[in-house]
Amino acid sequence: GRPLVMTSGNVSDEPIAYEDDDARERLAPIADAFLGHDRPIHIRTDDSVARVVRGGPMLLRRSRGYTPAPLTVPWSNERPVLACGAELKSTFCLTTGTRAFLSHHIGDLENYETLRAFTTGIEHFCRLFAIEPAVVAHDLHPEYLSTKYALDRDGVVHVGVQHHHAHIASCLADNGRTDRVVGLAFDGLGWGSDGTVWGGEVLVADLAGFDRVDHLDPVPMPGGTAAIREPWRMAAAHLAAAYGDAIPNGLAVTDRNRERWDD
Repeated sequence: GRPLVMTSGNVSDEPIAYEDDDARERLAPIADAFLGHDRPIHIRTDDSVARVVRGGPMLLRRSRGYTPAPLTVPWSNERPVLACGAELKSTFCLTTGTRAFLSHHIGDLENYETLRAFTTGIEHFCRLFAIEPAVVAHDLHPEYLSTKYALDRDGVVHVGVQHHHAHIASCLADNGRTDRVVGLAFDGLGWGSDGTVWGGEVLVADLAGFDRVDHLDPVPMPGGTAAIREPWRMAAAHLAAAYGDAIPNGLAVTDRNRERWDD
């Protein structure tokens, strides 16, 4: 006699629970009830997310309802490619000919459960489309689980792709372009081709390569990866790099904010 809201369920940073026994075990502490069915779910898929831009939909997360329908790219791949992506907001891609099969949204590859969803998704797509990858592309970051997975695959050609170049190349492919462009990538951390951490890049790039023509000055990352989840750490690092021990002009000096500055 009252409305019920039924959603897919997962613990934060873990993939959706799609099998009954797993759901009852993992979600019992947070779910009020479970709605079961005698038809099992074959593979987990998150919701797609879109917004209206200039009167039409712009996808922010391409998943249910759109995958695994392929995208057409403006070139032909002579060898099937598996692109493993980076770490956050993970997806993978399989290509054959002029078709690119982008996966559903998987999540952040930071634990075993999400990595398992990533690897089983790849196996499922390879079976579904009868594709056996000959080339495996991966991020340059040596500690990403997607990179380690890619390098563990035998009998293939491994191709490392710089993180920010991948973003610009994806924009080119999404717009059916193959020419050389000036691309700005300000999405945060990306392992550089020189072995340092990059962030805030101006690249002159095409699909195959790039020149790094400008970038933000490098500064320390307080707490390492903690600075990714807590951006105020990077703000503090940039302030320290710009002003050192001096308090910036215009900042009112009170006991309270002097303590914050000293911290």
